[in-house]
Amino acid sequence: MIKKILSKIKVFIAIIFCFCLSAKTLAQQNDILLFIDSVTIIGRINGDKIFISENDIAYTIQGKIIYKGTEINSDNILLIADVRDVFSKKTGIVYQQDSKTVQYITQKSAIYLGDYPINTYYERLVFMEQKNDSLILLYNGIDESMIGFIEGKNVSSTQIVAAAYLYIKHYKLDEQVHAVAEQKLAEEETAVSQNGVIKQKYGNNIYYEWVWDGKILKPAWGNRPEDEWKFDGKYLQPSWSLDPQSEWVWDGSILKPYWDNSSQNQWTWDGNILKPFWDSNPDKMFILEETTMRPMWSYDTSHQWEIEGNIPLPVIALVVIGIADR
Repeated sequence: MIKKILSKIKVFIAIIFCFCLSAKTLAQQNDILLFIDSVTIIGRINGDKIFISENDIAYTIQGKIIYKGTEINSDNILLIADVRDVFSKKTGIVYQQDSKTVQYITQKSAIYLGDYPINTYYERLVFMEQKNDSLILLYNGIDESMIGFIEGKNVSSTQIVAAAYLYIKHYKLDEQVHAVAEQKLAEEETAVSQNGVIKQKYGNNIYYEWVWDGKILKPAWGNRPEDEWKFDGKYLQPSWSLDPQSEWVWDGSILKPYWDNSSQNQWTWDGNILKPFWDSNPDKMFILEETTMRPMWSYDTSHQWEIEGNIPLPVIALVVIGIADR
């Protein structure tokens, strides 16, 4: 009798053990795994918890809210993901703890840093590619290199946002984007500071008005592609011509034809004075006074130019001595 009872107990224990083992296996099968390569896992999502090690819970998800750690309270709010579908064209917004400050924008499988207006070229942190119902690939938003993949089914938008946040912090993508954004801003500010306009000081003849964008000099009005010039710091050449006899070269003080070394076609800047290199004819000398370029020994208003912004000296010379207008 006792043997039968012991036998039943053993069977019962075995069933319980198998049930627990099956439950654990099922739970593991339902985990969403966050890989950075084929063998390295940086996180695991199980239900509403995101683990960064076997027992270390980094975040807890409740609805749209992602909490730090395990405690559900307002002090522990990390992000609020108002995101219906990360892969949709419809914009999603991820707020900071105060539910007002925008941390990220999601749109068309990508996550961008900061609020509107977003710059899709250098504010993209990460973008994703959904390969099937259980595999999402993640890429660096800057250099487009693959940074990992999410493996698991039925991943919610909030879980994707939380997972992406883990990748962003792991690779310090937000710092990279900040650095790129600051660099681009500095480049844009520099480009703006290099812009300029040169035009006749008196009269309203728009034919002789030119704009400089930091690389190209062109007429401000009308369609005159033959009068567009590009300057790379050394060579001045028509934008739409490959004729070497149309090119000029600047060596830092002298502007001369690329094809001709004769001195009669050379011009030099001596301080703020533009003059022929060898010809001392005063009628061909010009002086730059603040924003006005005029003949050095004459106040003839028809030969005075107004210069706005920052235009390189050889580009100014190109207009004043009549080379630009071909």
